[in-house]
Amino acid sequence: MNKSNSTETGIVSHILYRVPKNNHDAMLRICKEAYDMFKQYGILHYDAFKLSNTDVPMEGFANIASVISANQDEEVWIESIYYRDRQHMNEVMTKMEKDEGAGQMMKQSMDLLPPGAKFIVGDFERLSV
Repeated sequence: MNKSNSTETGIVSHILYRVPKNNHDAMLRICKEAYDMFKQYGILHYDAFKLSNTDVPMEGFANIASVISANQDEEVWIESIYYRDRQHMNEVMTKMEKDEGAGQMMKQSMDLLPPGAKFIVGDFERLSV
């Protein structure tokens, strides 16, 4: 979607979830709307991905689809939202919390998940390697 200089990014929020295959197009529309909204509120970068295979690369590894209990009728998606730092992330989130459209978009996306499923979220700080 949007390109960014990765050295500017200090925090990345990842959102991992299962989507029934028959909800693919509806969820993709919501992701496009979310990207536009996030961009309006100043994020550095946004990506959305669908898991492309369920192979296990080698001994000692598990495919993420099995970890989150996805079945053959579901896709595994991950969204990544990039921020300069924690303060920048908090500023963006504060703006979004005041936006009624963001709340409606969240409800719509939750309604597309399988019954009982939740979004799995985590904020990751960039390591210097």
